[in-house]
Parts: sequence; structure tokens; C-alpha cells
Amino acid sequence: MAANEHKNLSDINRHNPKGLENAVNDTVLSKSIGTGKTATDGNLVWQNKSTMGVTNHKIQGYLTGALNYFYGSAIDNSNSPFLMSADYGGSTVSSGRLTPANLFRIGQGCVITETATVTSINGWVTVNSANTVTVAICKATPAEGVTTIITPIVIDEIAITGLNSNDKLVKINETTITTAALAEGDIIFAMIKESVAGSSIYMNLTIQTTTF
Repeated sequence: MAANEHKNLSDINRHNPKGLENAVNDTVLSKSIGTGKTATDGNLVWQNKSTMGVTNHKIQGYLTGALNYFYGSAIDNSNSPFLMSADYGGSTVSSGRLTPANLFRIGQGCVITETATVTSINGWVTVNSANTVTVAICKATPAEGVTTIITPIVIDEIAITGLNSNDKLVKINETTITTAALAEGDIIFAMIKESVAGSSIYMNLTIQTTTF
């Protein structure tokens, strides 16, 4: 009889977890919160992995639009982290460079703490013109003790058309991400450019990542 104990069975003879056959792909078996004082009366549930290990990175900023990309002011600027007054020097991300010092000092920059995947970019932008405004969410990978200049990589670029008023919000809801993979130590930040310079632009975004 002892030989038939569950712990002695080979893998092929063990049963699958409850609900496996009907569970949606790419889910994880978990236990709901429950209501009892012992915290043991929850039910088994199959949870979508995209809702687990989620981190939200908030980036807000404002600027007067320009043809070049502009990014967040350095932390020693009294208007940091919201003012985006640093000129990237070009209108394409691949054409520009950042020194490690400039990258590290971006007031809006968020340091990624573990390997993660960008799943969505959500939020709002306002523009007091009808110009096209492009928001680039970027990542850069610094290295300890290395002074080499860094070319950021586009996580995603999102173009919107202004509605001629900063009281009229334009929705951003992006789930198709160009470069979703993030590594521990990456710094993510936003840059903004405009098709015709001079508009007043405000941005309030959340970049969502998951560790699954």
C-alpha cells in the first residue's frame, strides 16, 4: 500500500490540478482572499498572468513643443521632474545620444528593479493646437563605471493630434508595444516632439509592466 502513496507515484501517474482542463492558457493557479479569520477559506482560481507581478510607472510632464525631441529636466532644475526642457538634439530617437550623467539626472526617469515586460501605456495628453505630437517612451541601459554615451531604445512611439485646447484631453491606450522587454537597471523615460513648434503640451501617463 505504501508504494501507492501520492509521493511515491511517478509524474505520469499524478493528476493535474483542479480545473486545469478548462483553464485558459497562460494562467496561474492561485487562491482567492476568502472571508474567514483563519485566512484559509479562499477558493482555487486560475489567474491571468498579465495581472500578476504588475508595476505601474507614472510619468507626468509639460513643455512648449519643438521639432526636436525634448525630455525631462535634470533633478537640479527647480521645475523638475515635470518640466521637459532638455533638448535631445534630434527628431528621431536613434539619431541621438545621452551621456550617463544626463540620463541619470532625468527627473522623470524610472529605474527598473527586475526583468520585466511593458504591457501597456495609458493616460492623457493635451495640446492647445491641432498639431501632431509624438510621445516616445524610451529605455536606456547604463553600466556601472562606464562613461560611454548611450543611445536610447524606443519602447513605443505614440502620435496624437491635438484638440486645440488644454481642456480637451486626448486618450492614450497603447497595448501593442514595439520593444517590450526591460532589464534590471534599465532607466525608462519619456520624450516629446511636435510637427510645428510652439504648442503648450501636457502629458500624464502610466507605463505598466509585469514580471511574468
